[in-house]
Amino acid sequence: MIPTLIMALYRLNKGQEPIDPHPELGYAANYLYMLDGVVPDPASARAMEQYLILALDHGFNASTFTARVVASTGADPADAVCAALGALAGPLHGGAPSRALDALDEIGSVDNAADWVREQVAAGRRIMGFGHAVYRAPDPRSGLLREVAERLGGDLVELAVAVEAEILVTLAELKPGRPLPSNVEFYAGVVMESAGLPRTMFTPTFAVSRTVGWCAHIVEQAAAGKLIRPSSRYTGPAVM
Repeated sequence: MIPTLIMALYRLNKGQEPIDPHPELGYAANYLYMLDGVVPDPASARAMEQYLILALDHGFNASTFTARVVASTGADPADAVCAALGALAGPLHGGAPSRALDALDEIGSVDNAADWVREQVAAGRRIMGFGHAVYRAPDPRSGLLREVAERLGGDLVELAVAVEAEILVTLAELKPGRPLPSNVEFYAGVVMESAGLPRTMFTPTFAVSRTVGWCAHIVEQAAAGKLIRPSSRYTGPAVM
């Protein structure tokens, strides 16, 4: 339902009629098909499938935790999924792939990468696609998506691979005590754009994948039948 709904909304927003799912195509291929009514080439469909598999679950990230909290109240699974979708509205969860590609556009050439990174660090800005809230070692998903991107090939992929290497060297120089390896978002945008998706669809596509993981967590939480109710400790000034 989610990929069909998302693509229908995308096309309606452009003044176009939705496209029905193709009865002979799989999940990922159908998602690309409903974008423009063209059956995707096998390489693009497989690349999209691999991205969706890699993104479908990742521990207690913000959206998954939100889904489990809502499910723990006994709410309907649809309510829990809607709550999880709301967690994707903020820029810090789910929206990095498009901003990583925007950064590639700004850099333009590998020759500009080092100076661009220095400017961003000096201004206190985040380098989108690098560093992770949990990982201090390289994100294992990033290496897998790099392989997917390299199989697709093209100018964008070549630029991304070259710029990634330059950014890693420069970040190691500027922040020697703080590892900032590339994360899954850096190549996620490259793969999605190479497969034919517009950047406005990157975060919705993340939801197309992550909904599978949310639903698995929702079912597990519902079976537990236990309300998630963390405690908190007040540390402010004493109140009379």
